Amino acid sequence: MKQLSEMSEREYFACVGRRPGMFVGGTSFHALTAFVTGYDQHAIRHGAPGLAGWHEWLVTRRGEDCNHAWPGQVLHIALPGGWDSQ
Repeated sequence: MKQLSEMSEREYFACVGRRPGMFVGGTSFHALTAFVTGYDQHAIRHGAPGLAGWHEWLVTRRGEDCNHAWPGQVLHIALPGGWDSQ
């Protein structure tokens, strides 16, 4: 496995996706949301684009926009019928 510092963004998040507990200490949606938000803010503070364009990608993937931030868009994709559909 590559060192984290040598990974592309895609490789890094694929690694997080395979073992989220190793990165955030749990596997809840809220813990992962906090982790990704922290990652985004750190990237922006250090001159990187962070998650720029991700909201637009999620809207395209879903095929519909709404006034939710990216975590809400993710939930719309994961639970298209809403909470009651589970």
